[in-house]
Amino acid sequence: MGFIIENFSRQSLLILCFFIMGNLKCFYCIVFLFCNILKFNSQNLTTKPEITIDLGIKSKKLESVSGFLHFNELEPLKSNISELKPKFWRFGAKLKEHTPKRKQQVDILLKNNITPIVVLSDIYDEEHWYKEKGGWIRPSDNPKPFTALVKNLYKELGDKVVFDVWNEPNLKEVWGGTREEYFKTFKVAHDALRSSLDGGKALITGPSISAYDKEYLDSFLKYCYENNIKLDILNWHDLGTQTDAVKLQNHIQEARELLKKYPNLGVKKIYIPEIVGLKEQFNPLTVFAYLYFLEKSNASGGCKACWDNPDVAGENSCWNNSMDGILNSEGNPRSSWWVYKFYADSLDKRLSSNASQKNLISLSYLNSNNDLCLIIGNLNDAANYNLNLKIKNIINLNSFSGKSLKLYRIPDIGSDYLEKPVFVAEYMVLKKNIINVNLKDLRSKTFYYITISK
Repeated sequence: MGFIIENFSRQSLLILCFFIMGNLKCFYCIVFLFCNILKFNSQNLTTKPEITIDLGIKSKKLESVSGFLHFNELEPLKSNISELKPKFWRFGAKLKEHTPKRKQQVDILLKNNITPIVVLSDIYDEEHWYKEKGGWIRPSDNPKPFTALVKNLYKELGDKVVFDVWNEPNLKEVWGGTREEYFKTFKVAHDALRSSLDGGKALITGPSISAYDKEYLDSFLKYCYENNIKLDILNWHDLGTQTDAVKLQNHIQEARELLKKYPNLGVKKIYIPEIVGLKEQFNPLTVFAYLYFLEKSNASGGCKACWDNPDVAGENSCWNNSMDGILNSEGNPRSSWWVYKFYADSLDKRLSSNASQKNLISLSYLNSNNDLCLIIGNLNDAANYNLNLKIKNIINLNSFSGKSLKLYRIPDIGSDYLEKPVFVAEYMVLKKNIINVNLKDLRSKTFYYITISK
């Protein structure tokens, strides 16, 4: 009855009332039910959002899904690499002609358990781009130069590196040829790798299109299937906003359904080579949303994209060794750096936690001091809200002895330097088997960090 009444139009309700006016008892019953439904819905609307952390479930160690795009030199970034623990690093353009340096940089990545992803088109491009001839000497037309380059790179770097064949081939200004010509170029790279010594171990990814496109991906996979291409990792770029980060999980699920049509391709993983768009490149909540939904979707990971800085003329985060803009020109952290720091901290001892609302995203964990920590983002557009934090199945009450809950905010301040998170409030924690803390007046569209510590 509640569902029916809720979905009636005003006109329908008037007709219903006139119909039952002849039976006064029935009319009173309908009014009583309608009032109770309104009261129930009102209570539901005002229910406080809640995050529950279950300490009865053992913590687990997870692999990072974070990654970065491009670098000049890795040596100055070593402390950040150690602290942020990225899993992937995608590059190519800065290492076109420096074979010894390229190998040295790749070795640094591998020593830090980072998977290098080499963009073959970045290394191939300038040497074979002739404006007077209208664009590329395309490998689909003349495969020999590209084949030689790919074989030499595989001999140099080996099977610990992922080979991303061409960057954003769906864009005219990047590729310039037809879709079919790109597919043929992909096969040239594939055949060059597979025919190399131990080429069966080579890791190949594609198509690296600029955005999710189901029809394009299906066409690409069909071509691979019909041309005996073994594809290890399927990918596409997602250069969007917080809203797009939420949609990413649906795209990944849809892509997995596509892959079921082509089981013999050998695709093991889905990975997003570039995440976070220009407009929200410095927004900490956007960065967190992408990392959260990559994890939730069981994707391998995603590399933060680099962009021009709209606040600083001439600054481009691809080429200034800033880890795609999470560091400023002096190497100091911006707001988004703190997201990667807390995310990295969460990997060793991740806890089980659940949020009562789908647009409330959070990860809980024990840090290196065994303090309980939580990172939270509210993707709703609503006004400020109160949040109930519930911690249950506490076995060792002494683990909370003398500790308080401290709430910090990581503000979206664009490209400005953020020395440390902004302290918001402190709450006392009572030692009980179940702890409930009412966090008041939290801002929507904001990223928060919580620690329960001394």
